[in-house]
Amino acid sequence: MKKTITISMLLLAAIANAQWIQDSSCNKKAKIVANQAIEYLTNLEYLPALGAAESALLLDEDCGCAKLTLAAISSQNSKWGSRLNKLNGINTSKLSSEEKGWHAYLMAPNEKRAELQKSLQTKFPNSPLLHFLGTSIQDFTSYKVFAEKFPSYAASAYNMISYGYMSGSFGDKNIVEAKKYVEMSQKLHNGPNAFDSMAEHYASVGAYDKALEVQLKAIDFAVFASPYGTNAQLYKAKKSKDEITQVIIENQKAMQDCILKGDYESYQKFEHPEITVTTGDSNLNPFYVFTKDDLNSEAPMTWNAFDLSNMKVYFSPDMKSSVVSFDADGSFVMNESEDTIEYATRGSATWVATADGWKILHSSFAPRKGKSGLPQLD
Repeated sequence: MKKTITISMLLLAAIANAQWIQDSSCNKKAKIVANQAIEYLTNLEYLPALGAAESALLLDEDCGCAKLTLAAISSQNSKWGSRLNKLNGINTSKLSSEEKGWHAYLMAPNEKRAELQKSLQTKFPNSPLLHFLGTSIQDFTSYKVFAEKFPSYAASAYNMISYGYMSGSFGDKNIVEAKKYVEMSQKLHNGPNAFDSMAEHYASVGAYDKALEVQLKAIDFAVFASPYGTNAQLYKAKKSKDEITQVIIENQKAMQDCILKGDYESYQKFEHPEITVTTGDSNLNPFYVFTKDDLNSEAPMTWNAFDLSNMKVYFSPDMKSSVVSFDADGSFVMNESEDTIEYATRGSATWVATADGWKILHSSFAPRKGKSGLPQLD
């Protein structure tokens, strides 16, 4: 029991000493929590930063670090963002000199921040936060400089250095070095962002199995409304690309069969109630909205055969939409003249991923060179 208490006291002391803002307007307890909020902020974990900042204000309603953190994680969009209002709402006379420097930086227009940050570095040579403001993805070396000067605060810097190795900023793309720096980051800060970064690195080299495995660890920090879920879904889709490709190909064939048979009941599973399906026939008439009436209308011909071949599927970067291209070959007999017409077109169809599976959005057909599609009808 005594050993447990001693360890807990040491951990609390370590947190208390890890102060991003050295000179704070917050009381002793609020200062510890507010600096943890800044730790989350610098590691791009904005929801935990929000929670920690709000907690610090419960301990000290005048805690400047907490108020500045809430402003920093807010949008500076002039139309709907709240950053400026939050900054204007802070009584700067109650801020410490270091906090005033951060406030001035957040208030400054983007084009003047670099010059201001340099002056803040000179004025506050021992302030980790005001020095961290000088790091930038435009110069990944800036993160190495910061990490060397403030190694105890380098979790975010190490994580960003890993991107430098993956982008080729330190020579050839190097996932081994990137992984090393992510692990160095994780030794200093236990949070989801480093897992998210490592998953991105794995995904960038096509290792989607590993990317998904690591991304799920990021989600596990807080499952509900996790900002890391989108990438997990992407990695899962990338991992299953071959299977999804086959699903779309089979959907295209099955849907086309439903149309030829006039089987709307079976066709419905390819529709989505919020998607308006458009199509363009191979007679090159204008595009139109394809409905149940079109499918059930009596066709002027009877098909002998209609086969799809040379099918290829192409995905959008987020794997949420796809285009399948194909050749369509067959023949039909005109009901009135009983003439048999050979049919040879090229076509494409757009499919969209929904919560209910892949659904049709658009299709288009055109005669292949020197071949025939559907006839023009009065």
